Amino acid sequence: MSQLDTFLNLVSETFEFPKETIKDELTPDDIEKWDSVTHMDLMAKFEVAFGVSFDIEELNEMQTIGLMKKALIKHGVEL
Repeated sequence: MSQLDTFLNLVSETFEFPKETIKDELTPDDIEKWDSVTHMDLMAKFEVAFGVSFDIEELNEMQTIGLMKKALIKHGVEL
């Protein structure tokens, strides 16, 4: 499984959102299950799955799927 597949699976499972409809521009307004608790749960899953660590500023900035990808890429994850 590619790292992109892992990313998409984690987003889909955490937000209970269909994997095939995940787009970079999606925000918490677009995904019903995306609240502060599921956001932090997803960030923790990313840290474990990809071996990265986010600081508070990064966690707060990741308000779209695309920004999540950019943050992971910044930490050396190849998506």
